[in-house]
Amino acid sequence: MESAGGKEPAGFVDTVLELFIRPPLAIARLGDSDVPLECFDWSTDRKLGGAHGTVIRPAVTLEVMADGSVYPYWPNVIRFRDGERLRPVAPFFELWAVVQTADERTTTEPVTLKLLDRVGGSVAGVQYTLTVANRKAQRRTGSAACAFIAQVTVGGGDHERKPLLAISPHNADQKPLVVADRPIPLGHVQVIRPVLSTAMGIDLSVLRVRFTPARGEVYGPPRAIAGPASPLPPGLALPAETLGGRIHEIVPEANRILNPDTPWSDYRMNQPGQSDPQPSDSYDGANVGDDQSWGVVDDTCDGVLQAEVIVRGKRFVATARVLSACPDFAPDRRPFFSFADDLADRDLDPAASDGDALPDAESEIADLFERVFETVSLMNVDATRLHGIYENDGTPTANYDGLPRIDDKTMTAEETPGFVNLIPDLLNVQGQPPNADDRLPYTAVAQRAHADLADIEILLDFLRSNRERVKRLLRPPFGRFRELIPDPEPKPQPDFRDPRVVRDTQQDMRMPPYLRDSDQTPLSLTWRQYHAVMALLEHAAREDDASAAQAEGPRRRTPLAREVARIAERVRKAVAQNGGNGGHV
Repeated sequence: MESAGGKEPAGFVDTVLELFIRPPLAIARLGDSDVPLECFDWSTDRKLGGAHGTVIRPAVTLEVMADGSVYPYWPNVIRFRDGERLRPVAPFFELWAVVQTADERTTTEPVTLKLLDRVGGSVAGVQYTLTVANRKAQRRTGSAACAFIAQVTVGGGDHERKPLLAISPHNADQKPLVVADRPIPLGHVQVIRPVLSTAMGIDLSVLRVRFTPARGEVYGPPRAIAGPASPLPPGLALPAETLGGRIHEIVPEANRILNPDTPWSDYRMNQPGQSDPQPSDSYDGANVGDDQSWGVVDDTCDGVLQAEVIVRGKRFVATARVLSACPDFAPDRRPFFSFADDLADRDLDPAASDGDALPDAESEIADLFERVFETVSLMNVDATRLHGIYENDGTPTANYDGLPRIDDKTMTAEETPGFVNLIPDLLNVQGQPPNADDRLPYTAVAQRAHADLADIEILLDFLRSNRERVKRLLRPPFGRFRELIPDPEPKPQPDFRDPRVVRDTQQDMRMPPYLRDSDQTPLSLTWRQYHAVMALLEHAAREDDASAAQAEGPRRRTPLAREVARIAERVRKAVAQNGGNGGHV
C-alpha cells in the first residue's frame, strides 16, 4: 500500500470521518523519580471494619520499554515514592477515529495499525505537536516575556523521548525571564511504538503518546538565595520592618538561572492598575516585608497536544489538553467538587427524584455526601474558620436577618438565632469545646457529623427528618444568568447568590463552611448538586404529606429495606418452587 498521496489500492473501502484524542484532558503530577506511578482505580473497601470507605485498587499499567513499545502488567502494590523521590503521574493519550465502513455504518474505534491499513494511512503520515507553557508570572506582570514555553513536534515513527525545554519568547525591547541557553525543563513527550499484539486485553497497536511532567523544582534569579518565612497563616501579612519566621533557602544554587531584570522580580500584589489573580498572595515573597516578589517560578505547566494524520491526501487534526500539578497527598480521598462536577453542572439536569429514577437520585446524593466526608477528613476547619473571619473583615458590610454571623461569633453559642440550634453538639453554652481533649473542636465535630452521613440509610433518614434544617445549612450556589436581575438589592436572595451582592461574597457557617472558591468567594455545591439535594428534600416532603393523608397506606422503604424486601421475595418464590417446605433455598 502506498502512502497518502499515492495511488489507492483497488480494494480500499473504509473512510475516516473524524479524528479525536482520548482522554480530551489529562492531569499529570510532578515527581522527581525516574519511574512513573502505577495505575489505580477508586474502589470501595468491603472488608469487615472497612466501613465501605474509598480505597485505591491497582489497575492494569503500561510500562514503556526500551524500544518505545509498552508492556502491560498488573502491579501488586502502588508505590508513590522511591525513597524520598516522588513518582510522577504520566498520562497516555490515544488516537481515535470515527470511520465509515463499506456498508455505510459509522463506527468509533481506536486508531491502530490495522485501521491505518484499512483506510489507506500509515504511521509515516502521523505527526504530533505538544506545546506546554507556564504563564503565572505573565498573568501577574502583564508581560509575555515573563512566560516560558516549550514546543516539540515529532513524527509517528520516532519513538525517542523528547525533552520539553522552555524559554521566554520576547521582542527586541523585552528582557526574557528564561533565556535560551538556560531553559527550564517541563518534562518530556514520547510517541509509543505500536506493535501488532494484544496482552491483558490491551491492544498494543493503538497509536499512543505519553506526557511525563517535570520533576517539581523551583527556579529563581541569582539573588533568590535565602529569605524569611512568614510565621502567620496564609493571607496574613507581617509589617515591613519585621524579619518574620525562620530563614530558609529560596532556590537551590543550580536553579538560580532566571533573569533578575524583568518585571517579575519587582512585582508587588494589589498595586494600582493591576488585575491580580486570586488568591493574590500566592507567590514567593508575598506577606513578607514589602511583598516584593523574589522572582521565583516552578515547573508546572499547561499544554495542548495536537495530532495530525494524513489519509488519502486529506489532513485530519485532533487536539487534547494536559496540565501538570502538584502530587496528590491523599489519593484515596475524593473531592466533593471536581472538574467532572463542573462538566455535569454545565451539561446535565439535576437527577430526577420521582418514580423509577428515585434510587439513582438517592445514590447520587449519597455519593456526594461520602465525598463531603472524605474532603472534611482532610480539613482543618478551625483554621479555615479563622481565615474566613479575617477575609470578612476586609470587606465589612451589614448582615441581614435570617443569615448566619460573619464575625468572630460565627458558629458559636452566639450565632444568629435560628442557626445556633443547627449546631447543638458543636459548643456548649459557654461557647467552649464540649470535649476538652479536642484541640481542634470544629474539625473534630465536622468529621464526626459527616462520618455518620456517609452511610446512605442514616443520610436519607437525616434528610427526611431535617428538611428545613438542611435547606438553611446549605449555602446556595451562584445563580445562573437567567436567574440574575439587572439591579440586585443589597440583601441576598434566598435560593441563589449573586456575585454583585457583597453579602453573597462573604464567609459564614453554611455548608461547606469557610472554604474558598477559585475567585476568593465562598465555595458552594455546584448548581446541579444543590438543586439535586433540594429536589430530594421536596420529594420527601410530598411523600410524607401523602403518608399523612393515607395513614393506612404503606410508607416508602429505604434502600436497605427495598433490598431486604427483594431478597425476601426471592426466598418466598424459591420455597414455593420446592413444595413449600423441606426444600433447599
